[in-house]
Amino acid sequence: MAQRNYAASSVLQIGNFIKIGVVQSGIYKIDVAYFTANGLLTPNLSAATIRLYGNGGSMIDEKNNTTYLDDLVENAIQVVDGGDGIFNNTDYLLFYAPGPQRWLKDSVNKKFNHQKNLYTDTAYYFITIGGSGKRITQKNTNASPNTFVSTYNDRFFYENDLVNFLNSGKEWYGEEFSNINTNNLSRNFMVDLNGLITSQPISLSTNFAARSVLTNSNLVIKANGNTIATVNVPANSGNFLDVFAASVLSQNSFTTTQPSVALNISFNPSTASAQAWLNWFEVHSRRALIISSTGQLLFRDWQSVGANNIAEFTISNTIPTTDVWDITNPLQPDKITLNYVANQTKFSNDATWLHEYIAFNNTGFFTPIFLGKIENQNLHNSATADYLIITNPLFLAEAKRLALFHTQQNNYKVFIATTTQIFNEFAGGNPDPTAVRDFVKMYYDKAGTDTTKRPKYLLLFGNASFDYKNRISANTNLVPCYENRNSLDPLATYTSDDFFGLLDDADDIDNTTNVSFLDIGIGRIPATTIKDATTMVDKIINYHSKQAFGAWRNTATFIADDKDNNTHLNDAELITANAAIAAKNINQNKLYLDAFPLVSNSSGGRYPDVNTAIINQLFNGTLLFNYTGHGGYQRLADEAILDEDVITKISNPNKLPLFITATCDFAPYDDPTKTSLGGQLLTKNNNGAIALMTTTRIVFAFSNRIINNNYLNIALQPDISGKYLTLGDAIKRAKNFTYQTFGDIANNRKFTLLGDPAMKLAFPENKLQLTAINNQNINGTDTLRALNKYAFSGKVTNALGNDLPGFNGTLNAIIFDKPQVITTKGNDPSSPVTTFNQQTNFLYKGKATVTNGNFNFSFIIPKDINYLFGRGKLSLYADDGSKDATGVNTDFYIGGSSNTIITDKVGPTLKGYLNDEKFVNGGLTNDNPILIVKLTDSSGINTVGTGIGHDITAILDGNEKNSIKLNDYYEAALDNYQQGQIRYQLPTLADGVHTLKIKAWDVFNNSSEIILEFTVQKKQQITISHVYNYP
Repeated sequence: MAQRNYAASSVLQIGNFIKIGVVQSGIYKIDVAYFTANGLLTPNLSAATIRLYGNGGSMIDEKNNTTYLDDLVENAIQVVDGGDGIFNNTDYLLFYAPGPQRWLKDSVNKKFNHQKNLYTDTAYYFITIGGSGKRITQKNTNASPNTFVSTYNDRFFYENDLVNFLNSGKEWYGEEFSNINTNNLSRNFMVDLNGLITSQPISLSTNFAARSVLTNSNLVIKANGNTIATVNVPANSGNFLDVFAASVLSQNSFTTTQPSVALNISFNPSTASAQAWLNWFEVHSRRALIISSTGQLLFRDWQSVGANNIAEFTISNTIPTTDVWDITNPLQPDKITLNYVANQTKFSNDATWLHEYIAFNNTGFFTPIFLGKIENQNLHNSATADYLIITNPLFLAEAKRLALFHTQQNNYKVFIATTTQIFNEFAGGNPDPTAVRDFVKMYYDKAGTDTTKRPKYLLLFGNASFDYKNRISANTNLVPCYENRNSLDPLATYTSDDFFGLLDDADDIDNTTNVSFLDIGIGRIPATTIKDATTMVDKIINYHSKQAFGAWRNTATFIADDKDNNTHLNDAELITANAAIAAKNINQNKLYLDAFPLVSNSSGGRYPDVNTAIINQLFNGTLLFNYTGHGGYQRLADEAILDEDVITKISNPNKLPLFITATCDFAPYDDPTKTSLGGQLLTKNNNGAIALMTTTRIVFAFSNRIINNNYLNIALQPDISGKYLTLGDAIKRAKNFTYQTFGDIANNRKFTLLGDPAMKLAFPENKLQLTAINNQNINGTDTLRALNKYAFSGKVTNALGNDLPGFNGTLNAIIFDKPQVITTKGNDPSSPVTTFNQQTNFLYKGKATVTNGNFNFSFIIPKDINYLFGRGKLSLYADDGSKDATGVNTDFYIGGSSNTIITDKVGPTLKGYLNDEKFVNGGLTNDNPILIVKLTDSSGINTVGTGIGHDITAILDGNEKNSIKLNDYYEAALDNYQQGQIRYQLPTLADGVHTLKIKAWDVFNNSSEIILEFTVQKKQQITISHVYNYP
């Protein structure tokens, strides 16, 4: 059971609240004028009803099992109202705010380590009126002191976050020392230590990052002119996969007689390219307890701490109105009873543990920043939900539209929260990513052991950024992500939305010994603009519409790189073999680079045929697009088989695939400086991708194969009722299985789902069964022979095998010849020639009517089959406008020829058009037209492609060497194998006159050809050059 206790309702649910900000620790003053200016003052305002809420300002602990502050906590304040109980005139209130930074206490070593807030430089508080406010109480200590204190442990840190080398990770670095960018090898820093106890050593800790390629360099640290450390900087290889810079920590102590420290840091580079950067430094010293006349003094003392100790503190330079608060619990300070004598103030307090104090002279108070009124909210009172959507307020309307869709489509209970609401209610107003995790965990914990009440899916609706504080231009920190601590090692640094789904009490993303498992399916829609958000929601809704039905749902495309001793091809072969077992109905199209000719140009090696094949495969539609190999955010493969130019040419409306990219940083959504291919695929209007299962950082091929294979094995298999997993469930189970069985945790974290976790891939859940060939039941030994005519019959059932007599629609059928053995070309010197099997040559592709759940179609087997006997494959798809079905059958053989002599010596009739059937030969067109060819033949069209010279081809501008093979784009007409059509997206063409020679063959290998002439002109240049009568 969960160890956290949650409020039934948030304090923000009712009342008028203003939000204020503080930038440093100290005592803050709010007076009547502040109330008046910001709309909080009302006539006869009761001073007792003023209330302050806040959670302390520092970062939330990322571990689940640490102390947790739920909702907003009321802070004790001091109200000075003149004794009349009314807040007016010169009245004011005081409160202590610890600010956004934090000092972590090390009780064992009696020291402190600073913790800079990674997410904000302002801490937030909330003021409201109503009820009885919490007040600071007087603390009296009557025990006699046994230890006496007039000095204290002072602490100071400097950290100036200026640069993140890898645009990744939590760590930022400051001032640069080099001859490259700054031409500054030495820098000075001044630390005021007024009242320093010069007999006590000063402790200085300094952290640097340094990059010195191949040879060592060093840093010299001086204090008040004296060298206190020479720090060696180890050599770096300079390799882009190596650690970018070394992290160097120097810890030293020294003494000085001066009341300040002039710190000088200089860098001695061994090469002109060496660089160093200051990360931070801390100064710890003993100082006298002296308060300035207008200041505030924060202090503590390790030396007086001990069992049964009572410490008496003496503070100098005080006045009779000096106050001291015990701020050990900053949310509930205590006012200390003081004894003032001759500019000194004394007090006694328990010292069995370390206390924190602040002294102030009732002047020099800080004033908080007014940030505005906030709306009432109550996330704590939310009901159970299946689906949580966390959105930036900018995208709230689109988040609501998506939620409504899932409510209507899937009957999900959806709850939407904005990042602002979550930060206010779960982080005291701070934009802390851990607040998002804690909000989700609340839902998870409240369900207890009832797993049916736990949320199933989490959508992060909005882009993210490695820069939480908006230091870079055009930042995209809209819905925060998790960044791990490493910012120096490109192989170890990562961002991961997994963090938000580790919800058990023992979970800790940094614990690599006991790996934490995902408890919820997570996805992100990385929208940067409202247009992005609208586009992606439109695509999700349209993906589930009848316009998106089609046989493309039976296709998966697998692409493998040609490098590394065929590693990526072999990985793809393993993945496709397992995918074929998991989903027999899926037709695999393997576009392995080394099976295509490599062309060299000024940009290097290129695979133009692969570029074209990808564009056309996406045009025809594919349920999955799976890539294994080298890549990045700008291109896939060194040969740029997918880049920005290819993406601009993609046209696949209503046929959007899931892209699975087992390659490096294809979609680093948290880096605003990069325009990634992954992001472009998602935001391409009604084109591109429906979702990505992709990477955000550098990854390894071996580990990629594991998660890629696990994901497809899980995603492609329905449960016993025929239902498929959602994208979120699939990635959750795949990741958890990979965590359980494989040790590369960081690589697994780098894979992410960019898309809607609550949606399913468009797997048809009904089934199509072949029942007869030529009116004979299927017996597993039927043989289809060349030039024979065959009639196929079948029916539609649900996933459990029950007939669906009410199904009336259209069937798409493909008969594939036996698998071919494809031999690679050995284009890359590191990858020898090898072979793989591919089953893509089809004997027939056409449509038939489904009536009352039954279908029939017939055709003649082409002459150009592979005459050896082997298993063929029948692929079926059908839809009736509201639901669809899929089927596959391999219980027949293909081979041999007909014993009946049939004579046909007439080739097919061809009619060609561009873009639509209004085109007339010699006419005008745009620069990327769609070729349309209508074909008719009494015997049917040959699409097999195994006969030499018998492909359907198009030759552009007489370039016979680069003829376009059109077999895969032919489809027979509805209920008529003797007619059909080709639709093919031509490449971008230059302005001017062009010709296309189209040639086709019938199943008896009779050919016909036509020639189209056309002129390409840009739209604005089109003029009338030919006039034809039409029709």
